[in-house]
Amino acid sequence: MGHKRKKFSERVAERNAKGYDESPFKKTASDTPKGFARIMFKKESIEKRFKESKQAGALGGAKSIAKTSKTNNGETNIKDGKKSAADDLKIMPGEKMRDFSRRVDDYMRDNLIRTTKDGSSTGSKKKKYFEKQKEKEKAKKLKSQEERAYEEFETIRDNVRLNDVAQAPPTLTAVPKKRKNDEFMAGKKWKNTPGEEDYDDVLAQVDAKEKKRKLGNSDETSTGAKRSRLKNLTPAGRRIIEEERKQAIENYRLMKARKAMDKTPRNDGDDEDE
Repeated sequence: MGHKRKKFSERVAERNAKGYDESPFKKTASDTPKGFARIMFKKESIEKRFKESKQAGALGGAKSIAKTSKTNNGETNIKDGKKSAADDLKIMPGEKMRDFSRRVDDYMRDNLIRTTKDGSSTGSKKKKYFEKQKEKEKAKKLKSQEERAYEEFETIRDNVRLNDVAQAPPTLTAVPKKRKNDEFMAGKKWKNTPGEEDYDDVLAQVDAKEKKRKLGNSDETSTGAKRSRLKNLTPAGRRIIEEERKQAIENYRLMKARKAMDKTPRNDGDDEDE
């Protein structure tokens, strides 16, 4: 690749603009501090843009648009006083390093804040998207379960006709079988299977034994239950039960005395006849 050079005419113009054979005592910079000069330049540029936008708004209400021109490399340069980010991040002539580093930090801080906000917004969007997908999957599963249950119910349920009226309740045609006694099934007393008459006798014997057992244990169970109840009662409950017991005994004695008086014959009429 060949060495690229500007045209001879352009180089001569630049050399003439720079000057040559000048005195070394020429003043190239002012005594104003560079930081203060930059602040004043920014202030002037802001005021200029404000005036231009105000004039444009008064004329047609349109915003001032920065005129741009393309260079040979295709890059755009702003002609209304604004500078690109790359130009701002270059060190200015006479600028101290700490001022330059502070300016770079301020610029990068804004970019970092902007990128973190964008990243957090994209992360939240992704999170919301995944949550919606999970909810959709759950809804699909529930819907499939409901459809499956409905299909199972469709196979089980009866087909009832419309306006179908029952004339009578359903009747049982199958005769229930007789259930044999456990003792008879165990074969403790009967080795062979008896007939219907023997079966009735066995049932009668078992019923008699059950009645005897219940009558024999009724007194014991009743007294034991009463004692357990009395033990679990409070003193106030025991006092109430004792009072009721005494009242019942007195009522019973009065009833027996009235019955005895009714049974005794009256001799009042016989005494008057004599």
